[in-house]
Amino acid sequence: MQTLTPSEFWDFSLDLFRRPELSKLCLELQDNYAADINMVLFACWLGHTGRGTVSVSAWRAMILRLNKWRDQVIKPLRKVRHLLKHEQLAPTGMKDQVLECELEAEHVEQLVLEREWGSTRRPLVSGASRRANDVIENLVTYFKAEQIALDSKLAYRCERLVKLVSGLLDDKYLHQACYQAMGLSSSQSQEPGLPRQNFTMS
Repeated sequence: MQTLTPSEFWDFSLDLFRRPELSKLCLELQDNYAADINMVLFACWLGHTGRGTVSVSAWRAMILRLNKWRDQVIKPLRKVRHLLKHEQLAPTGMKDQVLECELEAEHVEQLVLEREWGSTRRPLVSGASRRANDVIENLVTYFKAEQIALDSKLAYRCERLVKLVSGLLDDKYLHQACYQAMGLSSSQSQEPGLPRQNFTMS
């Protein structure tokens, strides 16, 4: 793969995706809610690095800006990669080339997000709790922009994601914050069949 343009957001994303539980959560959001993983990661990056929150209208502008690239470039490459994964006729080199093209396409999307909506934001927000709250707000406003239904299953996944990103250990605080941001009662049960897990900072 050719050398990619340096990017703080890309480095942040690669660091998160090296963590199996976090990458699994992102893929669940993609597969179960049709969420754009790059947008989810951008919501986390902005909040976690103290760059503040994003409005629903701003998310809609980002989605409109990148929809064509996502639908006509990234998704087709992802589909081809999935098809080749179990295709015996496909040589390994072809599979690797498709994967590299997909990663470069993802990188292009992230560069647009960082340059057009992230580069003007300075990391002014301090304090782990405040930053975690900003991550939550960014995720919720993104979900609203995508018209993703806010329910207890999504709130539970959001809670787990924010905990892994922020490193905060206060389960009760994050639980209440995520459910409140989505307009749900914090007493609502988590997703059936998914036991609550306790994570520590990696």
